[in-house]
Amino acid sequence: MALNLLTIAEIAKQMNIPESTVRFYRDRFEAYIPSVGEGRKKRYKPEAVKVLRIIAEGYNRKLTADEIESQLSTAFPRNVAVTQEPQQAIATVQQQLVSSEFVELLQVIADQKQAIEELRERQLRLEQEVFSRLEDRERKLDEVFEKFRAAAEKEKSKWYQFWKKK
Repeated sequence: MALNLLTIAEIAKQMNIPESTVRFYRDRFEAYIPSVGEGRKKRYKPEAVKVLRIIAEGYNRKLTADEIESQLSTAFPRNVAVTQEPQQAIATVQQQLVSSEFVELLQVIADQKQAIEELRERQLRLEQEVFSRLEDRERKLDEVFEKFRAAAEKEKSKWYQFWKKK
């Protein structure tokens, strides 16, 4: 199914105008000129000659580019360059949505990790405070116990001496 595609040079010969003029028209009104391919491999459908003739006639009648574009928009559809197949485009959009959701989830996880770290630090501080208080209480109890034992020894020696006398 070989289409009869044309190059800029072939179009210029058909229209009997310079290639540079055809390129100027193409660049200015690219949305209305049907083409296939990209870059140096870009070729133009036969309908492009008709569009380019209307553009050339408009400039010959001293119309502005906006007036010519208005004329073209009523007579011809605009060409929309689709770089991906629709299914690929949908998949790309879905992937971008998934990636944005993934990024949001990563942010939530990072926030949770930070909260966990803060809780661990708080727990450590509380444990140290509790441990410090327990050490203070244990020291005080040891002091009280030591006083009690000393008092008990003193009392024991008094009783011992009392019993020894008998």
